[in-house]
Amino acid sequence: MVPLYIAELRDLSEPEIERVSARAADLIAGHGDDAQYGGRHQRSARTAIAHGLAALARADGGVTALGIHACTRPHVGCPGSSNAHSSLSKNEE
Repeated sequence: MVPLYIAELRDLSEPEIERVSARAADLIAGHGDDAQYGGRHQRSARTAIAHGLAALARADGGVTALGIHACTRPHVGCPGSSNAHSSLSKNEE
C-alpha cells in the first residue's frame, strides 16, 4: 500500500501533505492498538500507517519502519538501490 500512497501524494502541495500527515497521526494515536491487535478500526489504522509512511518517504533519506524502506528520491545508503554503498570508502566496507 505504501508505494500506491506515495504515487497518490506525489502531486500534493506541502499544506496538503501536512493535512494527510496530521490525519494519519490522529488515527494512529487513537486506534494504533486496533492496527496491532485487531478491532473495529483495524483497517483505517493500518491505512493511516501506510499514509504516514508515504508522507515520510518525501523526507531526505526517506523512512525505514516496520521492515519497510520508502523514499521518493535516490540517496546514499538506500537499501533499494543497487549502488547503495557506492559512496563508501574501502575502509568503511
